[in-house]
Amino acid sequence: MPGFSLDRREFLKLFGATAGCFAVHAAATPFLPGLGTARATPGAFHFPQGLASGDPQPDAVMLWTRVEALDRGAALPNGDVDLYVQVAEDLSFERVVAEQAVRAGAASDHTVRIFVQGLAPDRVYYYRFHAGSDQSPYPGRTRTAPLPGAKREVRFAAISCQNYEQGYYGALRRMTNDDIAAPDENQIDFVLHLGDFIYERTGDVPEAMNPVRLIGPLPDGSEPWQPDGTHPEWQKGGQAAVTLADYRHLYKTYLTDPDLQAARARFPFVHTWDDHEFTNDAWQAHDTYFGDGEPAPKRKLAANRAWFEFIPAVLSQAPAFNGVPSPAHDFRSATINNAPLTEHDDDFLYQGDSLKAVSSIAIYRTLRWGAMLDLVVTDLRSYRSPPVMTEEVSGFTKGAPVPPVRLVKLLDAGRMANDGKPPETISYGGEEMPNPRKDAPRGTHMGGPQRKWFKEALKASTATWRIWANGGPALQMRLDFSRIPFAGLEDGYAGTDAWQGYPGELEELMRFLMEEKLGNVVSVSGDYHAFAAGRLPVDPDAETLSFAAAEFMTAAISSGSMFSGADRATRNSGFFHRAVVLDDNGTTHENWNNTLVNGLRAGILVNYTNSEYLLDMVRNERASPGLDYIDSEAHGYTLVTLNEEAMKAEQVNVGDVSSDAGPEGSEVLRRARFTLKSWEGGSEPALEGPEFDGPPPYPWNAGKAEG
Repeated sequence: MPGFSLDRREFLKLFGATAGCFAVHAAATPFLPGLGTARATPGAFHFPQGLASGDPQPDAVMLWTRVEALDRGAALPNGDVDLYVQVAEDLSFERVVAEQAVRAGAASDHTVRIFVQGLAPDRVYYYRFHAGSDQSPYPGRTRTAPLPGAKREVRFAAISCQNYEQGYYGALRRMTNDDIAAPDENQIDFVLHLGDFIYERTGDVPEAMNPVRLIGPLPDGSEPWQPDGTHPEWQKGGQAAVTLADYRHLYKTYLTDPDLQAARARFPFVHTWDDHEFTNDAWQAHDTYFGDGEPAPKRKLAANRAWFEFIPAVLSQAPAFNGVPSPAHDFRSATINNAPLTEHDDDFLYQGDSLKAVSSIAIYRTLRWGAMLDLVVTDLRSYRSPPVMTEEVSGFTKGAPVPPVRLVKLLDAGRMANDGKPPETISYGGEEMPNPRKDAPRGTHMGGPQRKWFKEALKASTATWRIWANGGPALQMRLDFSRIPFAGLEDGYAGTDAWQGYPGELEELMRFLMEEKLGNVVSVSGDYHAFAAGRLPVDPDAETLSFAAAEFMTAAISSGSMFSGADRATRNSGFFHRAVVLDDNGTTHENWNNTLVNGLRAGILVNYTNSEYLLDMVRNERASPGLDYIDSEAHGYTLVTLNEEAMKAEQVNVGDVSSDAGPEGSEVLRRARFTLKSWEGGSEPALEGPEFDGPPPYPWNAGKAEG
C-alpha cells in the first residue's frame, strides 16, 4: 500500500527472528495503513514467485513468499530485504488479526517462511506481504483446520507431477476456477501435492514432442546432453541440476507459472516429495543423471535445502499426533563430501556422508482435519534401499520385457528369502548368476524408523478416515506373460520404482492393517502419470485374496502420460505394441488400460479381433490383483470428499496439455467418480464405480467394439 512509513527502530522492534522460520502469534491489532521498510520508492521490490500457505492446523498455518529487490539500493547492505506480513479475516484487510515484520535473507534466496499461530479453527484468512512501498500483487487465501472433534465433511484435491517443459498447468486453472464458482460448502479445504513439484533436469522432453516451453541452461548444471540413442526422451542440450543454485533456479522458474501461483494463493498445500525434487528414481543420496548413478550427498543436501526454502511445510513446529512424537524437522545444514557409499545398517541405510545429507531434513508427518481425517504423509525416497533390478540383474534378465515378479520378490527379501535360507544363485531363462542379495537386509521403501512411526500413527488415529499421502502407487500393475505360453516368459511388474519394487515391506504393512483391524485406510498416490483405482491385497499371490486398504492414484498435471510412455517403449515390438495401442480403423484406443486390468491375452486378442466378446472370455481377473480401473492417457487432478458414510473420489481428466488453456482452464475430457463406503477394521473395502461424465476411456466404453 502506498503512503506509509515505518521508522527503522520501530521496524526492529517488530522484527521477530533473524533466520529460518519466523513465528507470529495472531492478536487483535489495529490496522496500520501500510507497513514495511521505509523510504523505498514504489517499484523497488516485487514478488515474482507469488505467495503460498501450507500445513494448516486448527490454530496455525505456514505462510511463504519470495521477494526480489529491483532496486538493489533499497535492500540492506548485505542484500537482505525487510518485509511485513499481514493476516486478516476479510479480503479488504479491515479486520487484521496478525502483522509482523520479517527479514528475507540473501542466504535463503530471499524466501521467507512464517508460522502464524493463535488463529481460529476452521476459518478462511487472507494474507499479504509488504516490502517498502510495494506489496504482493494479490492477497493469499488460506484456511485453518477444524478442531479435532469437529464432525464435518472434508474436501481436498490431490495433484502430482508438474513437468514445466512437457505441458501447461491448465488443470490447475480449471481446479481453481471451479472452486471459486462452487458454493462455500463444496470448496476445497486443502491441496495434497504428492511430489515431482519440479523436475531436476531440463530438456526432459521426448524428441518427437514439441516442448511447450523450455527452461534453458542451468546456472551450473551437468554437461549438456548429447543424444546417443540410449535416452531418446531427452532433448539435445538438456542438463541435470547439480548445485543449490540449479535447484533454486528450477523452483523459481516453475513458480513463475500463473496457474501454479493462483492455486498456491487460493489453497493451503500439504506437500510430500517424490524423486524429481532430487534425481530420477532417487534412493537415499544416490545420484542418477543420465542413467549412470553415483553417490551424491552434496547434491542431495542442495535439493533438500531448496525444497525447504520454497515449500511451506510445517516440520519442526509439527505437534505430536495422539501421543506419537513428530519426527519432522526443518532443514539443518551439514558439512559433507561426495564420499563413496560404504557400509549400511540393518535397515539398508547407508552411513557417512550419505546419511548426513539424508538426515538434513525430515518431512514425514501427520495432520489432523477435524474428526473426519488423519492425513499421514510419508517420504518414500530418502530412506529406501537400492532397487533390486540393478544394471547387473537387468542385464541378466534381458530377455524379460519387464522385471519378473518371482525375481523381484526373491531379491527384495534378501537374506530373509526362503524363510532365511536365500538361494546361492538366481535363475532366469535357463541361466544362473550369483544371488547379489543373499547376505543383504530385506528391501525397504520407508526405512525402519519411518515404518515404525507409520504403524504407530495409523494405530493411534481416531479419525473416521486415515488417508495415506503415498508418493508412489501401491496398486498391483502386472503383465501376466505366463498366460501366453508360447512366449516362454514369466509374469512381470510394470515398473518397480514404486511399491512393486518393495513387495515384502508392502505385504508387512497390509498384514499390520488386517491384524490391528484398522479400517478406512486409503492410499492417495501419484508418480505414474495415470488415474487408477482399486484395493490393496495383503498377499497378491495368495490363492484367496484379501484386501486391507484401497488406493486412488492421480494423474500428472503436465508430465507425459503413462500411455504415451508405454506407446514409445513398445513401438518397435509389433506384438507387444498391440497390448498397448488398439487401432480401430484409424481411431487409437488406450489398450494399455485393458491389458493391465484384464491381462495380456485380453489386450492382444481384442486388438486382433476387435471383439469385446472375446475380451470377456479371456479376461484374467487376477492379472493385476486389486487393480479395478486405470485411465493411462490422462492429465488432471483428483477431488476427494470424506464424510462418516463414505469417501467419494472424482478423477478429473483434462486431456491434452500441450497448449495454454483458455481463461476458464482446460476443458474437462471426463470425470470418473468412485464411492468407497466406510468399513470396519477386520472387514474389507468395497469400491463402487466408476461412473462417468464425458466419454469413458477404453475399454470402459462398452459396445464400442463389435461382439
